[in-house]
Amino acid sequence: MTNSVHLWLISLWLISLVACSAPGPTLIAESADYRVELAFARQPRINQSVATTLRFYYQGTPISVENVVCDLQMPGMVMGSMRPIADAQADGSHLVNLLFTMDGDWSIIVTADAPQGPIRLYVEGLTIAPDPNTTTTPE
Repeated sequence: MTNSVHLWLISLWLISLVACSAPGPTLIAESADYRVELAFARQPRINQSVATTLRFYYQGTPISVENVVCDLQMPGMVMGSMRPIADAQADGSHLVNLLFTMDGDWSIIVTADAPQGPIRLYVEGLTIAPDPNTTTTPE
């Protein structure tokens, strides 16, 4: 192959790599004093763990917190406990792997201990799409 074909193939590969690694959504929950941002590494999918970074703010200023727990809930559904604990990172953020077991609307109750007091924020607005590789048959 010629150099131009090699260059074209490498360019195509890089473009596809960037497209496949596009970041997922960022969800925000706020109270009078606190704010939490959840940044998903990619779009969450059914039964596929997704790395999620949490950042906390008090009155607009980044803060360090401890004991971060994400309580995954599907409104209207009685489900088992899904409460992964987030790991503190050197930059003050927290990292957690979240697993959504069904398609539909989800909420996340984020709790943490901050120097200013306990935090409990309700994160809404996450919808997990059905798996396109799964088909359902009518009974």
